[in-house]
Amino acid sequence: MSDFSFIQLADPQFGLFAACSGKTDAEVAALAERGLILRKAKKFEGFAPETALFTEAIERANWIKPAFVVVCGDMINEADNDEQVSEVKRIAALLDDSIDLHWVPGNHDISEDHNTPEQYLIDIYRKNFGPDYYAFSHGDVRFLVINSTVLTSPETVTEEAKAQLAFVEYEAIKASKQSAKRIILFSHHPLFVKSGNEPDNPWSIKKKYRKPLLEIAADHGIEANFAGHWHRNNYASENGIEVVTSGPVGYPFGDDPSGFRVVNVTDANIDHKYYSLEENDQQTG
Repeated sequence: MSDFSFIQLADPQFGLFAACSGKTDAEVAALAERGLILRKAKKFEGFAPETALFTEAIERANWIKPAFVVVCGDMINEADNDEQVSEVKRIAALLDDSIDLHWVPGNHDISEDHNTPEQYLIDIYRKNFGPDYYAFSHGDVRFLVINSTVLTSPETVTEEAKAQLAFVEYEAIKASKQSAKRIILFSHHPLFVKSGNEPDNPWSIKKKYRKPLLEIAADHGIEANFAGHWHRNNYASENGIEVVTSGPVGYPFGDDPSGFRVVNVTDANIDHKYYSLEENDQQTG
């Protein structure tokens, strides 16, 4: 297997900086109790901070020249906001033509209330960004992309959820039969944040769907899951699968800065480091 690298981006989320601006001390405190740490800012409109950060991320990718860039969901803050979609796609088009770009849907991309996916919004997402779940290869490594929001939500799109579980199992079996050296899963929500047996929570895939996905991973050798959603870095592993939750390109909700992750894939390992977009430093993990 030829060594290669890819860049993982997560949560550019155009419009979130403005949505988080102008909050009162009481609102900031209430969000902190939910684990969401806001940066106090005067109220403003638009998405100039996201434009600057996402542009910087694309420029870094053009300099690093990875095999591909993957954006792990929440490209926009408000589902079906044409202005936000247009700006994301305008900046994404600055990526060098030699570097492939892969999109992964997030909850803000396909849900009005940011939790409950709507079929019409999934259809709009597919029109704007392409399939919401699919597979692709680079060399002899197979990558699976899923729409994790349908695996975390109330039972509004159960047929979509069933179709995705069948898809992951089919692709994992096919990849292992075709002697793929590695299988890697991309999602917005991580499979888990602490353990595969953790209770349902707002940050990871529902246990109902997590359990069969982890069984497929164990049976067919899915060895890593790269995700976003948490707006901070988190690392967990269990039964042979590493779950890497990356901080955001856009607005951070924890101590980790806005940034991006470089992943190096070799015969021996999958190594990765998180780099800040806010200053000239590096976070390792």
